[in-house]
Amino acid sequence: MHPNEKQQPGVVGLVGDALARSADLLQTEVRLARAEIAEKAVELRDNLVACLAMMLIGATFLIAALVLLLQAVVAALIAGGLAPHWAILIVAGGAAAGGIVLLVAGKKQFGTIDPTPERTINSLERDARMAKESLT
Repeated sequence: MHPNEKQQPGVVGLVGDALARSADLLQTEVRLARAEIAEKAVELRDNLVACLAMMLIGATFLIAALVLLLQAVVAALIAGGLAPHWAILIVAGGAAAGGIVLLVAGKKQFGTIDPTPERTINSLERDARMAKESLT
């Protein structure tokens, strides 16, 4: 064979090349997933403190408003002729019942969160299918 002639790759060479490309693709996907997670972590860290501070201040104002509204309901019941201790018990019981309903609803909602990284899994499955197809 002359040095200028091109040699056709054999089956072993093609399989080796396909495996090398599949490994490169998998490494690229892993790097992409790591970069995406790192990017999201930085974004979350940057916004977390400001968001929590605003939510805490907002919740404080809402609690103060709720207390004032409940006091107004108690005052209205007393003005309507109900004994003060009964007015307070009725309003407190209603507030407790509402709080329990909200806590139970929140607990149910929290249980529906799925932390599985769906995009990364789908991408890896697609890459595995492509690697199998290239070997056959």
